[in-house]
Amino acid sequence: MAVSTPLFVPTVPMRRQWGRGFTAIELMVVVAIVAILAALAGPSFRDLMDNWRVRSAVEQISSSFFYARSEAIKRGGRVSVRKNCAGSVQEWQCGWIVFTDANSNGAQDAGDVILQTFPEAAGVTVNHLRIPASAFYTLDRWGQTNGDDFASFSVIPQPIGATSRHVTAVCVALGGRVQTEKGSVTC
Repeated sequence: MAVSTPLFVPTVPMRRQWGRGFTAIELMVVVAIVAILAALAGPSFRDLMDNWRVRSAVEQISSSFFYARSEAIKRGGRVSVRKNCAGSVQEWQCGWIVFTDANSNGAQDAGDVILQTFPEAAGVTVNHLRIPASAFYTLDRWGQTNGDDFASFSVIPQPIGATSRHVTAVCVALGGRVQTEKGSVTC
């Protein structure tokens, strides 16, 4: 038996099958681009975070005095704002509390009720600048602070310090009005 060869053999063009996915070189290029963009965005992101931390601490100080003033007027006085830790009376970054103060001594006694607690201010230094310094303020029935001078706080981002453009001073007038001054550590 003789083998016959077909006269017409259909030819199928051979196509190279490419794998799906990325090559190592493509992946390395993308990683390099992402690293460059992250390096460029880092410094501006830190500035943004410093600004956010300072603003948050300033708003907490302001709102605590607004709240204490409101409660003092509502309750007929004897509401205090006090730092919430031991140590120097100038350092308030450890947090503070607003509480009823039945005997107006500035200390939270057994019968006093905590109205509001503010936690430690992270990433900022909160200093009390009033001379003579006080660890507390008591507000009377008219919403006025104790003493014969205003309360003054400086909020400084860490670790940059007082040279930062986000430094802010918080000033609480004798009548309870709160004012902030950005770019300054004193009122």
